[in-house]
Amino acid sequence: MRKTSFNTDWGVRHQTSPFLEILGQAEAPQPVTLPHDWLISQPRSAENKPGALTGYHGEDVVEYVKTFTAPEGFETGRVEVQFDGVYRGAMIYVNDAFVAQRPYGYIPFSVRIDPYLHEGDNQIRVECRNHLDARWYSGLGIYRDTWLLTGGATHIARNGVRVRTRDADAWKAVIDVTTTIENDSQRLDTVTVITEVVAPTGEVVVAESARLSVRPGEAAPLRQRFALSKPSLWSPQGPSLHTIRTRLVPTSGGEEVHEERFGIRTLNWDAQDGLLINGQPVKLRGGCIHHDNGVLGAATVARAEERRVQLLKDAGYNAIRSAHNPISTALLEACDRLGMLVLDEFTDGWTTPTLGFGYGLDLNEWWQRDLTELIERDYNHPSVIMYSIGNEVADTGNSWGATFGRDLVDWIKSMDDTRPVTNAINPMMTVLHDLKAELGKDDSAGVNAFMRDLGEQTHDLVVSDLATERLEEPMSQLDISGYNYAYGRYELDIERHPQRLLLGTEGLPGKLDEVWPYVVRYPQVIGEFSWTAWEYVGEAGLGADKPAEEAFFGNYPWRFSGTGDLGITGQRRTISYWRETVWGLRSAPFIAVHRPDAGDRDQLRPSIYTWSDSISSWSWPGHEGATVTVDVYSDADEVELLLNGDPIGRARAGAEHRFIASFQLPYLPGELTAVAHRGGTESGRSTIRTAGGDVTLTLSTERNEIIADDRDLAFIEIAFTDGSGTVHISRDDEVTVTVSGSGVLQGLGSDNPASEDDYTGASCHAYRGRALAVIRPTSAGPITIRVEAGDLSSDITVTAVEA
Repeated sequence: MRKTSFNTDWGVRHQTSPFLEILGQAEAPQPVTLPHDWLISQPRSAENKPGALTGYHGEDVVEYVKTFTAPEGFETGRVEVQFDGVYRGAMIYVNDAFVAQRPYGYIPFSVRIDPYLHEGDNQIRVECRNHLDARWYSGLGIYRDTWLLTGGATHIARNGVRVRTRDADAWKAVIDVTTTIENDSQRLDTVTVITEVVAPTGEVVVAESARLSVRPGEAAPLRQRFALSKPSLWSPQGPSLHTIRTRLVPTSGGEEVHEERFGIRTLNWDAQDGLLINGQPVKLRGGCIHHDNGVLGAATVARAEERRVQLLKDAGYNAIRSAHNPISTALLEACDRLGMLVLDEFTDGWTTPTLGFGYGLDLNEWWQRDLTELIERDYNHPSVIMYSIGNEVADTGNSWGATFGRDLVDWIKSMDDTRPVTNAINPMMTVLHDLKAELGKDDSAGVNAFMRDLGEQTHDLVVSDLATERLEEPMSQLDISGYNYAYGRYELDIERHPQRLLLGTEGLPGKLDEVWPYVVRYPQVIGEFSWTAWEYVGEAGLGADKPAEEAFFGNYPWRFSGTGDLGITGQRRTISYWRETVWGLRSAPFIAVHRPDAGDRDQLRPSIYTWSDSISSWSWPGHEGATVTVDVYSDADEVELLLNGDPIGRARAGAEHRFIASFQLPYLPGELTAVAHRGGTESGRSTIRTAGGDVTLTLSTERNEIIADDRDLAFIEIAFTDGSGTVHISRDDEVTVTVSGSGVLQGLGSDNPASEDDYTGASCHAYRGRALAVIRPTSAGPITIRVEAGDLSSDITVTAVEA
């Protein structure tokens, strides 16, 4: 079917009723362009439940409405509206007639609407709600793309073109293409299907035609096999994408053209070679990500997804895990284009909701439809290399739960046997019920708090006989055993099950130097996913060091987890450079300075989910003479530190010292230089400098030209700098943004984890000298962004152009 954007000309309001409409008291819809997150614009409060879990964002029920003209041919053809994601409990009405519902907030779905349409204007209404149903920030609304799908009575089915690589190398590839044709008419229809394989260059490399008869009211598959000479293979290093162009010519007339992008690559896994892409072993340098986009809330505008993938790849990641739900189509498309591997996760928990009104209430009735939708959507994405059936599922600790896990695996394998299946199992959750009975613990604070309280005892628990017994059945169902925070089991499992593949589906951020040697040493251990690669809203304060008397999650106004390698604005934190060093991707030393203004951190309870609160800066006005701790991340043998050219000392680095050389010295403004030495010879150096006395408001953007449509954005980085570009990290001034021309301000904020700024407002406070403005185009033309802070101001212009 033909696919066009359905994102524009919507309105949103609180859910209303026909009675209020009749009385003229109904709230007027606010015009919006999708994707849209209602919740991010609503006030936060310490009274909102469930509090820190959702970043103190509350609950609501809203409805989206759109008036549109019925497409031509709707009386005899097919019309659907595809929703890539609605959070949550979507109810869809067309011209006041109930059409469909979808409980799960993270799954794409489509509704057929042509029976409900009439000539002229029609109205579609989508109701959605959130209520104690997520243990992170979920957002609320139609937060992913929508599409209008139209076709004749006989048409290519939605998700109806499936491509499978049978064999591929540098000389030849063999692919199978299955095209499903639906016939909604009352007569047998014989169609001609012309299938072309288009190379990344745009050249049609092979083509074939076929005739297919489809019975009335049924669907029929057309199966074709193609051999391609010297194909351009897809890989993380070279993400080449081919296209299947399908032309459908029914006997009744009219032609439908469908294009489906895919990658030609092989995927294999075994205990001798590990995970192989195109025959080459791959170790997963992975990171977990949540679905929100920081100052945009949950709105998954395509450009924001692409930017996130690019920045993660620039930081050394080659894989992401969709924690803990299906990610957006836009994000998958970005991963395909940029070469980022994806661990595709289905849900957080199974039959027991992780919060009072979570998906566990609906899973028993909906899992087959939802899992089918996930696999059919994601089948052609070469970036998707693995499915995960769940995250930290307590059900895995009993035999009934294990049988449900087997049902999930069997369902996936019946639809897609080309990819391995895992389950992100935390042994602590698997034995949680036993531990509660033994230790008198309750799990009201969740497994995160439980792990913190047990501390290093968790290692003994995850390798215990009890854990081994409980894990035996759920792990035996999987192609790859996924472990959350349980790398201590690797050698035990390799000894007991030498043919088993192992994966760290979730790991503590500061433990990578202990985990990665297992990945390097054993082919059975195929990688590690950090918690987390990108900062997220919700689970507020998970990574914060706090006084012992404070709650495990951060007290209001905390809104972020505090665990990300990259902040919500995309700025890399110091741990990101340490991780890059441990992976062996960075040879230059990196300087991380512990904050002299952080107070007495010895009085705080450290979080196992975070790193030091260090910054790569040598600008600490007011702290002259104070003793400062400086860490230098390096894989070299030794690091020398120089202050204003004078030697401070030398310290060992490399793997034996956790890739960290540590120094203490009095803070004096100037220039701090780290020199790495390997085998007695300098192998690299890095320098940071004190910001000068002058202050400039600096604006920068990744692209001066963007596309004038509903899927593109401009990201404007705001910084207080000196004349040479060094950031004044002590500046937390309020900045105000004004946008004129062909765009609007979509979001504004900073990386401050406890900010009370409104991300949808025109002002925010900088954090450590930086802020981020996100601009959405409204039409083609120039967009001027003016930023003011006190007596400072600056302008930048971005041009929106037609696609």
